[in-house]
Amino acid sequence: MPGRQFQSLILKVGFQFHVYVQTALVNLYSASGVLGDALLAFDEMPHRNAVTWNVMITGLVKWGEIEFACALFDEMPEKNVVSWTGIIDGYVRMNRYSEGLALFRRMVVAEDIKPNTYAKCGCITSALRFFEEISVERKNLVSWTSIISGLAMYGMGKEAVESFEGMEKTGLKPNRVTFLSVLNACSHGGLVEEGLKFFQKMVNEYCIAPDIKHYGCLVDMMGRTSRLEEAEKLALGIPSEIVNVVIWRTLLGACSFHGNIEMGERVTRKIMEIERGYGGDYVLMYNIFAGVGRFEDAERLRRLMDERNALKVPGHSLV
Repeated sequence: MPGRQFQSLILKVGFQFHVYVQTALVNLYSASGVLGDALLAFDEMPHRNAVTWNVMITGLVKWGEIEFACALFDEMPEKNVVSWTGIIDGYVRMNRYSEGLALFRRMVVAEDIKPNTYAKCGCITSALRFFEEISVERKNLVSWTSIISGLAMYGMGKEAVESFEGMEKTGLKPNRVTFLSVLNACSHGGLVEEGLKFFQKMVNEYCIAPDIKHYGCLVDMMGRTSRLEEAEKLALGIPSEIVNVVIWRTLLGACSFHGNIEMGERVTRKIMEIERGYGGDYVLMYNIFAGVGRFEDAERLRRLMDERNALKVPGHSLV
């Protein structure tokens, strides 16, 4: 198998004692489900770091070996928040919620490790409950940003905005990541006016220069709510040194969704000025034309796509 061939090559070139190479080998075996070889490579390592332990534990959890993962976790010399999250996630995946919660409490209370990844496990209600249980003094910018980001992920825009405002009342100053999280929340929640106010606050009150991700959130937010003209004007105003094709593709997707042909053509021309080789751009514009019965224009675009050898990753099913 490829893993063993790779391991043979490692031995041949003399990297058998290199912790990063050996960790990559453990990850290769565990990701492929060859846990016996992964454990053997892990056991033979003369030196391991935290990443090595986490890779092995995560691999065992992934393939349902939760008891084995716990035994290894208990042997781990220095556990970090990634280690704890990995093992807690294992219990959640197996519907053993009480054990997962017990481990979470042990992490917070006995080990005094601050949680930051709970909402990604899909338990936003539990994340909120535990966040509220943390005292005001112990809540820092990381924990506030994490809960805002988690709320954004689940489309809870109003709650994310309220959390942001609550954070400000404690005296903490948001950074660019915090603003990106709340802008995401406004985008997913359709809160355009609130999003624009946060953007202005970031620039004018906190003097944080927006990057392409902040602009992308605004374009996406306006596109979702059919405010396409404002979105186009914003995209045109992004500094040339940071604007990229993703911004225009986001706007083209909005044009496709709302059937705006004229803007779609303008946006497509902008995209072609930057990159001509991605077939998805042609397909979106093709769909806009076809959707309103402009089949000749759609076919012209299809021929242009073929002439330029534009690539599109074919769809596939995992079933």
